[in-house]
Amino acid sequence: MSYTQELLLKADEVIPRVTLADFRNDLNAKIMIDVRQIEELQASGSVKGSINIPKGVIEFRLNNNDEVSFETSIYVYCAVGVRSAIAGYNLKKIGYKNIFNLGGFQDILDQGAEKQL
Repeated sequence: MSYTQELLLKADEVIPRVTLADFRNDLNAKIMIDVRQIEELQASGSVKGSINIPKGVIEFRLNNNDEVSFETSIYVYCAVGVRSAIAGYNLKKIGYKNIFNLGGFQDILDQGAEKQL
């Protein structure tokens, strides 16, 4: 088993996979983060209302953002759900408590999310 596969298994154990309805029904302070690279967003767009913080820098950007507390609900997604699971796992390891994986971009659109270019 590769390192990435092992990490994904660990991430899937602690980061719940949720739906867009779960995001919408969450009454806690929350944000939705697209962890894909900028080139992917330029090619396909993103979910309206989400912010882009690529997986490789998400821990640093959030840790230096006073508006996002360790109690904020953080919903992450990527192209198919692998990078978002791993990004969520890394955020959990540094102390964020409410991390959720929305899975893949197309999955979220299929659930009724609005796309922005």
